[in-house]
Amino acid sequence: MSEDVSLRDPMLSWPAFGDAMRSRLFGFTTLFLLVFALQFGVAQRSVELSGIIESQDPLAEQTRVAVHIVDRNGVWGEEIATVTPVAGTFSITAEPVEDQELRSFRSGAVLLPGLQNEYRVSPDNVNYVQGRVNMYVDSNDSGSFERVTDAFYIGVSSLDDPVGFFSLIYVDKPATLTGTDVTLELEAGWNIFTVRFPGEGTPQYEIRQQVDDLVLTAVLP
Repeated sequence: MSEDVSLRDPMLSWPAFGDAMRSRLFGFTTLFLLVFALQFGVAQRSVELSGIIESQDPLAEQTRVAVHIVDRNGVWGEEIATVTPVAGTFSITAEPVEDQELRSFRSGAVLLPGLQNEYRVSPDNVNYVQGRVNMYVDSNDSGSFERVTDAFYIGVSSLDDPVGFFSLIYVDKPATLTGTDVTLELEAGWNIFTVRFPGEGTPQYEIRQQVDDLVLTAVLP
C-alpha cells in the first residue's frame, strides 16, 4: 500500500536511529563546550613578563621575582606567580585569578602611568584586579612570599626599549579605556598596559600580552 510505504520510508532502523542520536548528541556536546569556552575560557588569558634585574649588590640567595595581587587598600599580598631569577634575568607568567578577588572597575579607579586617573572605562559592569611585580627573599625556602619572615626589595619597575612604564590589569570581560587622544582595548583576562617615551617624546600607549624588556631596579634594605 503506497500510504504504508510513505509512512515507513522515513523511519530508521534501530541501529541507524542509535547512530543518528549519538551523532546529534556529539554535536550538542561540542556546541556546549564551545559556548562554555567562549564565556569562561576567554577570561583566563595569561601574560608573560621578561627582563633583567639591576642591583648594585649581588642578589641575596633565595631571591624570587613574583606577581602579587593588589587589594582594595592598595596593599599587595596574594601571590599568583613566582620564579627564581637566573643570572640576573627572569621570565614570569601572570596566571588567572579567582572571581572573588575582582571589584568594580570604575573610571579612574587605577592610577595608570601616563594617563594617571584621567580616563573612562566602558562598559559599566567591568570588574578588575591589579597586579604588581615584586622581588623578595624567600627566607625559609617555602616557595612563596610570607610577609612576616621574608624581606622584600624596593625599587622601580620600568621598560627599556624605548623607555617606559607598565601596569598589570585583569578584567573579567573586554573593556575600553578612553583618555585624551587615546583609546585602548582590554581583553578579558590579564593585560599589560604600557606607555613608552621614544626619542620625539610623544607617549605611545599600548595593551600587550607579552613584554620582554622589563628592568627591575632593586635594593634590599
